[in-house]
Amino acid sequence: MPAYYYIEDLIDFDVNSELEIEKGLVLKAVPSEQLEILKGLLVQFGVTLFYFNLHEQKVKKKLETGGANLEKRENDDFRYFVLEHSLGNQYDLNFARALQLMGKDFFVPFGFAKSSKIGVSIKYSFEQLSAHTYFNDKSIINFDKEKNQFYPKTWDAKSFTPDDKTEFLIILKLLRDFENVKENYVHISKALDDFFKINEISNKSVFKIVSYIACLELLLVDNGMDRLKSINIQLQSKVNLINNRLETPIVVSNFFNGPDSLDLGTVIGKIYNYRSSIAHGDFLDFEKKLKVFEKVTYYDVLMFLRIILKQTILFALKEPQLITDLKRC
Repeated sequence: MPAYYYIEDLIDFDVNSELEIEKGLVLKAVPSEQLEILKGLLVQFGVTLFYFNLHEQKVKKKLETGGANLEKRENDDFRYFVLEHSLGNQYDLNFARALQLMGKDFFVPFGFAKSSKIGVSIKYSFEQLSAHTYFNDKSIINFDKEKNQFYPKTWDAKSFTPDDKTEFLIILKLLRDFENVKENYVHISKALDDFFKINEISNKSVFKIVSYIACLELLLVDNGMDRLKSINIQLQSKVNLINNRLETPIVVSNFFNGPDSLDLGTVIGKIYNYRSSIAHGDFLDFEKKLKVFEKVTYYDVLMFLRIILKQTILFALKEPQLITDLKRC
């Protein structure tokens, strides 16, 4: 009995092709006999016949407003893609985790399977609330009720290439290897769990920034150190150190415009100060707190912080002892 892991934001893939990821694991369009099951499961998240999406519709014309006119896809061109897993009978959480840790940040709300004995079973990747939050955020961001206009976003129509397959398998191996040693690295294990737990918080909530910073603190900050060496300073120096060791370091200028002196440590410091205002119940003035950036939105900062956290987690999975030692510094 194969299990199917629904990759919600994968659109740009050939519906007539299959890509073998590893033995017993294939990326493909959901089989026709499973499509109605999948669509039935999606109803609980508000995905109905009247729901605007790129799975059953495509952009016909882009408008000057930034919105788009859509047209219906042919039935054989519906874009619902899954990982079909034909080995074993247990839901493998690492598939969904690896996909979300990738650069393209794929989201798997759930997996499902049909059995002649128990009917249809569903397993949420990150708890049911995370799936509801994802679909709710997507609906709010993509559709303007006042203008009755759909606004497609680039992250709604992701592709999956052979390079993505390679990245997925590398991360999947990191996750599997870490399972064998996680008892020795409890802070990394908790940070990994916390990262996926944060899926429950809406992107519209400023408390998501607080949670991302808390996860970074768990990985990198020694709270037992002399308070003169503040959390902010520890984060700035340690994130910079890790970034310098990455195969592809994060370049701040690729995300934000600002003075030439703007480096990753400075950005982390400014975001941490904004986080402190949130955590301590201060009045929030996004533009004032982060005025060093030019024309930057809250969402830009949120996504940038998410990338930093993901890179730190991946580095921790690869070098758990080094991260543990760095936390003690």
